[in-house]
Amino acid sequence: MSQANGSIIKIQVFAKVNLALRILGRLEGGYHSLETIFQNISLSDRLTIRETPGRIIVHCADPAVPEGEENTAYRAAEICLQRLGTRNRGVEIRIEKGIPTRAGLGGGSADAAGTIVACEHLFGALPGGDTTRYALAASIGADVPFMLCGGRALAWGIGERMLRMPVKRKTPVLLVIPHIPVSTSWAYRALDNAQAEGDNTETLELNGGPLKLDELIGAMGPVEGMVNDFEPVVFAHHPELREVKRLLIESGAAVALLSGSGSGIFGLFESLKKRDRAAKILDVGEDFRLVSACFIEEAYRILE
Repeated sequence: MSQANGSIIKIQVFAKVNLALRILGRLEGGYHSLETIFQNISLSDRLTIRETPGRIIVHCADPAVPEGEENTAYRAAEICLQRLGTRNRGVEIRIEKGIPTRAGLGGGSADAAGTIVACEHLFGALPGGDTTRYALAASIGADVPFMLCGGRALAWGIGERMLRMPVKRKTPVLLVIPHIPVSTSWAYRALDNAQAEGDNTETLELNGGPLKLDELIGAMGPVEGMVNDFEPVVFAHHPELREVKRLLIESGAAVALLSGSGSGIFGLFESLKKRDRAAKILDVGEDFRLVSACFIEEAYRILE
């Protein structure tokens, strides 16, 4: 990866939805084994990353985004700089949020991936290339490796193993974003507790058989197999989200699903006309907002 001219880089990083998400079991160390289909969508954050002397600084106007060591972009920069062996050099990261937080859309993971890309452009390639890059990404979060890969991918393990697939169409998407943040750690605990109590939930008993390639690479992904194992436990605590999913289907979505651990719900539409019509007629109340987007083939875009 070549070094950028100057000491500043601007990157647009894109959100994702999960076209399917199965939680296969709990692993040692608190991780979970999963199987999912990631798909990037056109909703984005913008990062401006500048070289600084010896410190990592994060700025974001969104009060829901931490600016210290708990920020994923901060952690990505810290690990990157350690692996690169830089001394007395740091980065200032400015994040302009367009991706809602705690909505299952991968905003924090996208920011982390964008920071990895930026650090390599500013300071040189990581030793070990892709092997190091993707291992570093996986150490930050399960979605981060995909945010370096982009487009659409079948992922398994803890998200670090991926098979990239083509995106054949800019399928229209309508997102319903509630003012109900859902913590990923809470969602995993709730799912673990449900399983420990013998409650297999509505989705864990479902098995659609072998995955079919033509469905995986279809315009909307595997519509018949779109299952998210988080839905039962999240919907049990937030029944209004189940109602939102129902309303999306009634408004014309071919399929609707919770993204990640939520709280965002997305609907996929056969045409822009149908999507835009749904956006006009959908009555989800004041506690929700609607965002239009579409499938895209990239996870990030270097602006300058």
